[in-house]
Amino acid sequence: MTLTKAGEYGIRAMRFLASHREKNCFSIGEIASAEDIPIQFLAKLMQKLCHAGLVKSLCGKKGGYRIAKDPSKITLKDILFAMEGPVFLNECLAYPKICRFNPECKVHKAWKEAQEAMLGVLAKWTLKDVLQNGLHEEPKKASRKRQKASA
Repeated sequence: MTLTKAGEYGIRAMRFLASHREKNCFSIGEIASAEDIPIQFLAKLMQKLCHAGLVKSLCGKKGGYRIAKDPSKITLKDILFAMEGPVFLNECLAYPKICRFNPECKVHKAWKEAQEAMLGVLAKWTLKDVLQNGLHEEPKKASRKRQKASA
């Protein structure tokens, strides 16, 4: 299972806002540039984060976006759910009524346990934890140089 770019970018945008709380607001362009996120995509993600109550949008000349809550109150699970809705390891967990092997499935219990463990970790980690544990690294700009192939 791979989370989508929306989840990754949402976490990066929130991490940026959490790490720069001293400045009141940031424009979409500032966040996009700092985190190397496509600006049009980020605009859609910020709407979702606002709708989830994780970010506040302020209008006007000095408007922009700012984090809505203390970073210790926002978990990675909160952000991912805002971006993607509930996250499941497989379709059987997402749609148990349509699983053709349910209820006799021999691995359902293992999938469910793995799902709960994953969600538990995402619910445990807050933005404050991420910032304090040195996981805030500046994004590395992709190098567009091609290397010559050696024969």
